[in-house]
Amino acid sequence: MPSTFVFTDEMALVSNQLWMFTSIIGASMCFFVLLLICIVTLHPVSRPHLNRVSFRILAFALAVNTVFGIVNAIGGSFTGPTWTCGFTIWILQVTLQLSSFLMFSIALNMQLVIVHGINGQRMEKFYMLGSIAISLGVTIPAYATKQYGWDPLVLDCWYANSQSKIGTQLFWTLLTVLGEMTSSIVVVTYMFKNRTPGGLNSSSTDQQQSSLAQNDQFLNYASRYKKVLARIALYPLASMIINLLSVMCVIHATVTGGEHSMNDYRILLLSDFLYGGRAVVYALLTTADPAFLAAWKALLGYERNRHSSTWSHSISNNDHHISNCRSQIPTHQSKQAIQVNFKTIHHDDTGLELDTFERDINGKVRKVSLHESVPHTSQHSAQEHTPELTSTEVKNIIRTPPFQSTGSPQCNGVYMNPRAKDDEHAQALEFRKQI
Repeated sequence: MPSTFVFTDEMALVSNQLWMFTSIIGASMCFFVLLLICIVTLHPVSRPHLNRVSFRILAFALAVNTVFGIVNAIGGSFTGPTWTCGFTIWILQVTLQLSSFLMFSIALNMQLVIVHGINGQRMEKFYMLGSIAISLGVTIPAYATKQYGWDPLVLDCWYANSQSKIGTQLFWTLLTVLGEMTSSIVVVTYMFKNRTPGGLNSSSTDQQQSSLAQNDQFLNYASRYKKVLARIALYPLASMIINLLSVMCVIHATVTGGEHSMNDYRILLLSDFLYGGRAVVYALLTTADPAFLAAWKALLGYERNRHSSTWSHSISNNDHHISNCRSQIPTHQSKQAIQVNFKTIHHDDTGLELDTFERDINGKVRKVSLHESVPHTSQHSAQEHTPELTSTEVKNIIRTPPFQSTGSPQCNGVYMNPRAKDDEHAQALEFRKQI
């Protein structure tokens, strides 16, 4: 029984309006998020939080999707073939391909940094320039041969020759989907297999040991920032899903040769929604990015503290009065009101010396040396200048850990240089900048 479905002008108008309105919403959201990024980028307090390769690529992709949404809205407003129709679709295809390649670059960067140990900041310019070059190289020949224009199958401004979609759009879009999927699988598999660093083999060469140590270090940092990596992986994952569904819709429209049933019409509406709404997805994902949230948290905290400083200044006179009262306390009382910050112990040829750093009630720090002499020194003389320290007390002082779990110095603990811990923290932050 032949189908009675007829693709009317009203259906074509609904399709164009869906495409146009979702594009306007997506472009507006991307533009608004870009303004928020500019605000936190201009402020020196919040700017360091955005220093990450994937976030800069994402910000560039947001700008591209803003243009994509604008030309989408313009393309959905055409009702017939014009020269501006073909030019608009060319801009649309350039921004579409550029956005897809930028999302693929985020997935590729994670693989190169985590698996292969390549510096992501050095590769950043190649991600940007390579995506631009490929996008222009794919779309300029199609525009020069007038492949973009009015599509009589869907009564819309799209492709003048539907067969050219395969080489100019579908192939490269599927290629980015395959690349995103491959890079994600490689990273997940590598982290799963090496979730417990294997350590170094004594029989390995120095070069192999250095390579293994570097891999263990990258795995340690990747495990530390696994939540950040999971958020970053959402960008290529969303791009992969949207592009795959869009390609399936385009293939269906090409194979069927138009809309001949209600099912074909629903797939057309889905395609319009995917092309117009992809900018909305990227804008929402950006607002949930850890770097974006951390930057705004730092900026709002700074502004909150700056406004509260006015209240602090209003009570400064009271603090000055209290300070004057403290200065009138007798000297023998201020010497008794002390607070021990930390102690250091060292031993030389004359005996064991305990350096105690004390803070009196006026806030001044002074050093008091307690000395336990060796046997040839008079015991009576030593007791006159310092209290006796039993062997158990000395051992307890030496064994006291210098840092708590938070890294802060511990009272009565032995002071140790935290430079090694600071270096490790700096290396972890450097790794975070590369992903």
